[in-house]
Amino acid sequence: MREAKVADETTPMFGEAIKYDPEFAGPLKNRSCTDIICLLLFLAFLVGWGIVTGFAVYGGDPERLLYPTDSEGRVCGRGEFVNKTYLLFFDLTRCASPKVIATGCPTPQVCVSKCPSENWFYTGGETEADRTKLICRDNVNPMDTSKNVKDLVINGHCAFYYVESRSLAGRCIPIVDGALEFGDKIIKNVDQENIDSEILTKASHYLAKFYKTKEVAEGVFQDVQRGWWVLLVGFGVAMVISFLWILLLRFISAFMIWFSIVAFLLLSGFGAYYTLNKYLTLRGTSNATFSDMSEMEQEFSLEFSRYAELETTWLVLFIITLVILVVCLFVLIFLRKRIAIAVALIGQASKAVGSIMSTLFFPLVPYILQLIFLVLFCGVAVLLASAGKANYRIMCKSEAGCDCPAYKENDTCSMETFDAALCPNASCQFFDYVEDPKVPWFHAYNLFALFWSMFFVSAFGEMVLAGAFASWYWVFDKSKVPTFALSMSLGRTLRYHTGTLAFGSLIIAIVRMIRVILEYIDHKVKQKTDSKIIRALLCCCRCCLWCLEKFLKFINRNAYVYCAIYGKNFCVSAKNAFSLIMRNIVRVVVLDKVTDFLLFIGKMVVVGGIGVASFFIFSGEVPGVGPHLPEMNYYLTPVIIITIGTFFIASAFFDVYAMAVDTLFLCFLEDCERNDGSAEKPYFMSKDLMHILNKKNKDVDKED
Repeated sequence: MREAKVADETTPMFGEAIKYDPEFAGPLKNRSCTDIICLLLFLAFLVGWGIVTGFAVYGGDPERLLYPTDSEGRVCGRGEFVNKTYLLFFDLTRCASPKVIATGCPTPQVCVSKCPSENWFYTGGETEADRTKLICRDNVNPMDTSKNVKDLVINGHCAFYYVESRSLAGRCIPIVDGALEFGDKIIKNVDQENIDSEILTKASHYLAKFYKTKEVAEGVFQDVQRGWWVLLVGFGVAMVISFLWILLLRFISAFMIWFSIVAFLLLSGFGAYYTLNKYLTLRGTSNATFSDMSEMEQEFSLEFSRYAELETTWLVLFIITLVILVVCLFVLIFLRKRIAIAVALIGQASKAVGSIMSTLFFPLVPYILQLIFLVLFCGVAVLLASAGKANYRIMCKSEAGCDCPAYKENDTCSMETFDAALCPNASCQFFDYVEDPKVPWFHAYNLFALFWSMFFVSAFGEMVLAGAFASWYWVFDKSKVPTFALSMSLGRTLRYHTGTLAFGSLIIAIVRMIRVILEYIDHKVKQKTDSKIIRALLCCCRCCLWCLEKFLKFINRNAYVYCAIYGKNFCVSAKNAFSLIMRNIVRVVVLDKVTDFLLFIGKMVVVGGIGVASFFIFSGEVPGVGPHLPEMNYYLTPVIIITIGTFFIASAFFDVYAMAVDTLFLCFLEDCERNDGSAEKPYFMSKDLMHILNKKNKDVDKED
């Protein structure tokens, strides 16, 4: 038993402490290339992404996503129909069936310049008023007196009725809030069914289900297209504020940290107050809740602002903001004794940043690279979504079918070969665009390429900064830090360790892709089963993968620090860094994580401030600004995009300090294991850092 105990003491679970090396003086200069196979794999993957991009550019047509298509496959709002951007259904009652989601609406559809603003039907007369109100196919002139109005209507060349409509995803959907006013006439469709508000509401319901997602996607796409300059201005403001924030953090770190804490609590408190006030106001003026909305309104909303009128929305937001406020308040109270130490540690990181001022501007490099990859992904995704050939199908004019052997409903057809004389009850109409079978795989490839490239750029920024800050730490006299520490670290990373970056980012990208696949499976399971056991298992898997991704990101980050210092490959660097952390796990939890939490609060203050400001601006609550902004389908579109963009921008800048803290902390742990503060083995940490952590060099004069 005694021998076993001695063996355990000489061979610790997480390796032996690092030995003193008198020749060690920071990042090693003599190193070799690491993880070359992963680098070659990454380059080959980028070539594949280029091939997918070429296919998307060749076969894609983004305008198909913006505008609807008529019965003959022509895009409204483009070419000869440039002034006709809306799609009108001749007889919407033909759409009053669930099968329209799969087969389309079997009625002629034409492009019009605007949706009808009145109710009208054909009375059987031949007056000029009837002709002027006719809506006909593009190749039919209703004012041509050589053609009988009755024949135009009966033969399906012109619509025999229409009602007041509004646009949904570019389609004219009837407004049937009450009874239809057609005088004392009873209007019937081709199946001799009465046309009333009930059947039109039913048809509108099925069409709305068919187009609801498309309408939202198109509306958001149009908002981005119209207000791209507003988004750029918002991103620019976010970049300036983030830069000024970390610049001030360099000079007055303690004040900025405490200011961040107070500002975060104030923002959370204001959010709770504002949402509670909105809830109480709506509750006093209206009893509308989500359950009071009609089934059709619950399934789709023409404007997101509809939900802003519900008291339930603001009650949920109030609970969320209140929970955030209370949780953060308790965390800060619980960690109050550690905050002062963490603030001092950030102050040391500020000195490192101040000695290497170029690190303040370096985040622009990975930010621009990530923006390029994100734009590339979005462009390829849009082009792939719009790629495909026009697909035409047989539509029967009657619910009973086409009543002819030549054509069957929903069969594919061709506009060139279709013969209406063989089957008067059938028509060949455009249905949708048939995508290439490879397109779904290209979408998956494009998404994985986004993940890998974004994580690669993030890892690149982390390793370059880690090498620069390690050079600052491992200089005994901090006034003699290498002049081009950042440039030297950049050169080492690009020359030797891009393969390591590819390896680490590939692992995270694979885990993220698996998470996306599980989200997709969970979405499908919700539609097909109500099994609580399956849902619970999927929820556990998603939670475990989320934790795994967070853990791997933590390991990768420290592995990049170790690689930047010693030049080892990814696996060796990850193993050594993890062992060092586990040998000092208490210090990591107590100091490093508290520091990360404080920096996270500062980042959230920037994101929350800009998000709240953009909400008030685009919701029209700031007077005098509205007329200068572009017209939006959803005012929340720029708010959400700017807030998300601000988060990534602020992350890029705040990661400078987070990386400085993590690097200095890892170096400090090594310093404590290598050295003991004696004259032969003095600590490399600054005097302030020694004071913070109760360390001291014996009989060694050393500048801060």
